[in-house]
Amino acid sequence: MLKTLIDAFALISTWEVIIAMFAASVYGLVIGSLPGLSATMATALLVPVTFYLSPIAAIATIVAASSMAIFSGDIPGALLRIPGTPASAAYADEAYAMTRKGEAELALGAGVWFSAVGGIAGTLSLMILAPPLAEIALSFSTFEYFWLAFLGLMCATLVARSSPVKAIAGMFIGLLVSCIGIENPGGVPRFTFGMTDLFGGIEPIPALVGVFAVAQVMRAMLTPEPPPIPKRKFGSIMAGQWRLTKKYHWQMTRGNIIGIIIGVLPGAGADMAAWVSYAMSKRFSKEPEKFGTGHVEGLVEAGASNNASIASGWVPSLLFGIPGDTIAAIAIGVLYMKGLNPGPTLFTEKASSMYAIYLMFIIANIIMIPFGIVMIRLASHVLRAPRSTVMPVIMLCCAVGSFAIGNNMFGVVTVATFGIIGYVMEE
Repeated sequence: MLKTLIDAFALISTWEVIIAMFAASVYGLVIGSLPGLSATMATALLVPVTFYLSPIAAIATIVAASSMAIFSGDIPGALLRIPGTPASAAYADEAYAMTRKGEAELALGAGVWFSAVGGIAGTLSLMILAPPLAEIALSFSTFEYFWLAFLGLMCATLVARSSPVKAIAGMFIGLLVSCIGIENPGGVPRFTFGMTDLFGGIEPIPALVGVFAVAQVMRAMLTPEPPPIPKRKFGSIMAGQWRLTKKYHWQMTRGNIIGIIIGVLPGAGADMAAWVSYAMSKRFSKEPEKFGTGHVEGLVEAGASNNASIASGWVPSLLFGIPGDTIAAIAIGVLYMKGLNPGPTLFTEKASSMYAIYLMFIIANIIMIPFGIVMIRLASHVLRAPRSTVMPVIMLCCAVGSFAIGNNMFGVVTVATFGIIGYVMEE
């Protein structure tokens, strides 16, 4: 084992791997912080670059970019109430409420700190619990997946600040939208109205961007500008994080565990992990009435959960070639392309490469802290910019991101439509 570990260190100590990892980290931070450009898209756009890299350097770019993008989605959520990635949507309202209270650095500091802790916890699960967790995931049948999906939907209603009836009504509207297309047992087009663009259904990313980002821009256009946040020096990002760790250690641990369990289930991923963890945090909190008013407890648990699920999502991918989420599905393609075929033999015949992947996850989550602090410092200037300047830029990012998903204008139309729907529903 020691020899394998030394070999793994040698594999990741090359200049190619180091430069690739640092460049992918910066890239992931930027892409994740732009509304409409998800962590999955950030990872997918890296695939052509991996053609020209060695196997370990190629995997390093995927690991670094995905970890950074999931965290940096918290930045626009906290500063503008517009989540950069779907995983950040679960607690964007909470983080934004903290910003309005003058606690932006505490919210963002909790995001970067507990994301890094969660990522390292997920990596340890990948190292220690891979075989038993993968066996549990493989034993899931349609019954268990039904109840898992049902749990996710119920969590979406639990975290709503409005009445449960409105939350359930919103959930049913979402289910109705998901029926659009031909992805049903009969293979018959439903609710497509003869439009070929609707045959594939509604893509989740444009819908989320519309509901969260475009609706927020419309709200900004039609409502007076809120009182400006008092001008002050942006304080220390990491101040108070150790205090939060000691105070909410159980919430952090629970978030890590939930993220690991959900991450290892094929098809679940960071989005579901964040929603379930935030709902659990509110359900078992001693101060549930504070949720939605700028309470950091939910951020601690959900932030730890979504990054823990990233690493644990590689468990079924590496052992059986079954992706835990969309990012892991892209990673499987890169592994095959580089001759690292997923399966039990990967752990025996190419053990040093496996340990190199473990080390890259740990390094990515460690460098997330300094890189994240720099990114937060740069993004904090958004708070000082006038709303009339920021909102058109956000609309441009939404349009570009939605167009890039399918390379057609239908994505832009989808974003606009769901922006109107989101605005009307909130009103």
